[in-house]
Order: sequence, then structure tokens, then C-alpha cells
Amino acid sequence: MKEKLKKHGWTIYITVASAAVLIIVFANTDIRSIGSAFKQLRPVPTAGAGLCIAAYFCLRAVTTDYYLRLHGYRLSMRELLGVTGTGEFYSAVTPSASGGQPAQVVRLVRCGVPASVGTACMSIKFVGFQLAYLALGAVLWLGQWDEVAAHLYGFRWLVGLGFLLNLGLVGLVLLTIPRSRLLERLSGFAVGVLARIHVLRDPEKALSRFLGAVQEYRDALRQLFSRPRSAAVLLLLSLAEALCYFGMPVMLCHAFGLTGTADILVLTLHVLLFVASAFLPLPGAAGASESGFCIFLAGVYPADDIAAAMLCWRFFSYYLLLLLGFAAMTAGKRGKKEV
Repeated sequence: MKEKLKKHGWTIYITVASAAVLIIVFANTDIRSIGSAFKQLRPVPTAGAGLCIAAYFCLRAVTTDYYLRLHGYRLSMRELLGVTGTGEFYSAVTPSASGGQPAQVVRLVRCGVPASVGTACMSIKFVGFQLAYLALGAVLWLGQWDEVAAHLYGFRWLVGLGFLLNLGLVGLVLLTIPRSRLLERLSGFAVGVLARIHVLRDPEKALSRFLGAVQEYRDALRQLFSRPRSAAVLLLLSLAEALCYFGMPVMLCHAFGLTGTADILVLTLHVLLFVASAFLPLPGAAGASESGFCIFLAGVYPADDIAAAMLCWRFFSYYLLLLLGFAAMTAGKRGKKEV
């Protein structure tokens, strides 16, 4: 029983958190107003919101493909979508999306890509997307400073903290590129501990293999940074991913028939909401994202539509990606078995 709870704990948490959000929403909002808002949704921009998420999903696969080709590895589109789906699924069900990249590395290894190259690929994708949306958020925030201040209701400090923490994560990844004696010493210490508790039979061989993999990982990253054009292409692909992902809520505003708020302000508020909630140690930032939406977007949506808008936004930004990820992940596994 304990093993089952441990294995499915975060899935249970997401289900409970989602149910709690729905209960709170329906307890404080007239269900008829939510139903009325859903009925008035415009089909074309609603479909556009879905297409934005689909484009984001496919671009993630394209970015992976581009990096792997730089190192001489070519995967089928089915495998690439399977890798992308694995990342999106495990990012959705683990705290701070921490399980997405490791799960993708494992999936890449099963596709014949060395773990060092796979790790470098996921690290570069992580850094690229982080830098893309952080730069986008900073530029938009500065350009809409007064308008944003009127919507954040004193939560600017949380957005600022989000910028600092997310930039810190980028810095940690980049600090692994130079050779570090500290890393070698920590690795030796960890291997020594594992040897004492009889987890490792040959600690010297294990340490040598680990440090060799780390060196291959560094070489893969250095190879990319020695090609400015390739690095620029990856950054542009990451920016395209961010624009597709954050283009979805703009389409939703049009789906609800809102024309009084500029698209650029809606885009800015959603990027800043993502910055503020991305670092929270919760699967999918469940609970915090919904609350943040109702706070940040309260001045954009009418009071009667805010609950319906939040539910639609959460479906497209989280649950649709979760479903797409699961579908692509399982389809990719079936394809691999058939081969």
C-alpha cells in the first residue's frame, strides 16, 4: 500500500488539488455564469488556442531533433514526439517539473543516444527556454511597466523573486561546463559512501565511468557554444516555443470576446504569471497557478467570466499538454516495440 502511494503520490496530489480548485470555484461562483461563459466561446480563436499548444509541442520535438543532428544522431518523428511527450508528462506530475528532463534522457538512451549527449541536449533546451521566456518577460514588463503594476496588486516582489530563482537555475547548469574540482571531490565522496554500504562493488570503475560521462557532457555543451550560429538557432527555436505557448492565452481572450485589453498586455501578464509560479515546488504548480491567474488577470476578464477563463486556460496550458504528452509517450513506446 505504501509503495503504491509513493508511486502515485503526485498523481493523487494533482487530482486532489484540481478537485479542490473546482470546489472553490463552484462554491464562490454562480455555475450558470460559468456555463453561460462557456457557451459564448468563439470557436475559431478557441481552436487557435489549441493549435498554439500543438505548435509548442511540435516545436519542442524539432528543437530536440536539431540538437541531436548536430551530434550525428537522427531519430524518427515518432521517437522525437515520444521523447517530447515523456518530458511534458513527467514535468506535469513532478514538483517544479523536475522529472521531465531525466525522463527524456532515459528515453533518448533507449533510442540509441548516449546519456551524456542526451543530458547535454536537455540541459541546452532547458537553458534556451528559460532564457527565452525570461528575456521575453523582462522586455514586455519594462515596456508595460505602469499597466502591469495596475494588475499585479502588490505581487511584483513575487515576479522579481521568480526572475532571480529561474536565472539562478540557468547559472547552475552553465557552471557545470568548466571543469570543477569540487564536483570531482563530491563525486568521489558519494562513490565512497555507496561503496561503504555495499551498493558499488568497484568504486574506482564507477567513479571513472561517471567522470567520463561528465566530461562527454561538457564536451557536447562546449561543442555547441563553439558554433554561435547553431546556438542562435536553438535560442530562436526556444523563443518560438515560448511565443506559441504564451500565444494561447491571447487567443483565449479573443475566444471570450474581449477587445478592450491590448494583446501585448495579456501576453505580458501571462509570461509574468509563469515566471512567478514556475519555481514553486508543486506538480504543475497546482493551486498556485489557478490563484495567480485570478489575481493577475482580474482586471482583464469581467468578474462573471474570470472563473470560466481560468478553467479554460488551465485546461490548455496544463491538462492538454499532460494528455498530449501521455499519448505521444505511449504511442512512441508501441512504435519502438514493433521495430
